[in-house]
Amino acid sequence: MRDYSNMPVLEWEGEISAKKAMAQVHHAEPVILQMPRDFRLGIDAVACGCKPGETAEQHVDCHAEETLKFLAEENQVPALARLGEVAHEAGQVVDVLLDAWQIVIHD
Repeated sequence: MRDYSNMPVLEWEGEISAKKAMAQVHHAEPVILQMPRDFRLGIDAVACGCKPGETAEQHVDCHAEETLKFLAEENQVPALARLGEVAHEAGQVVDVLLDAWQIVIHD
């Protein structure tokens, strides 16, 4: 199981949270986005290049740009797509933890 305990958690508050996360990711720092319960996190794991996680509710090492672009479109949050571009440029990947309502951006 991956250890996320040493990663900072950022409560999702829309565009301002995306900007804060971009600053983290730009410096190749990991960040956990704690999403609200009404945020749709369902993705096509194969299309996003994800590997299976510990459970069926966890998708790991997903392609950052594709995954965050999909979630941005699904939830009408364009700033999330830009975050995906920044994460991709920084060589980061994304874990989507459906069971915890989290998006984890890391190397």
